[in-house]
Amino acid sequence: MVRTILSPVFAAALLLSAGVATAQQTLVEVPVSARFTQSEMGWDTNMGKINIAWAVMDIRGVAHVCGATSATTSFAHRNTTKAFRKGWIKVNGQKVMTDMSFFTRAARKTDLSTVKARCKALPGNAGQGKRFLLGFDPVRVRM
Repeated sequence: MVRTILSPVFAAALLLSAGVATAQQTLVEVPVSARFTQSEMGWDTNMGKINIAWAVMDIRGVAHVCGATSATTSFAHRNTTKAFRKGWIKVNGQKVMTDMSFFTRAARKTDLSTVKARCKALPGNAGQGKRFLLGFDPVRVRM
């Protein structure tokens, strides 16, 4: 039988670092406001589009990416998560976050100013950039 014995100092440091990692991965919700940029992405007029509200904001001293989506058609709604998994944030031209599928996915044709956006902390010191860009790698869907 193998026993692992941790010193009290090491155990406390381990718990502290685990708490920091968990805090950074926790999603926060904030209401969509005028601070959010609103845009859209879509396939063609028959397949609909996805309306997007997103922002980078300081929450308790940490930069967070916040966002919410609403689709105009059932096709677009079904493919929102797939599309947003290909999403990324660039700061000063460098990708610092991928997979925007944590954004709130509101019901079809919802006015985004009435929903709460989900926010996720940017890694490390990436939030100190001055220019943030939301983009997407190519998305393939089956018809």
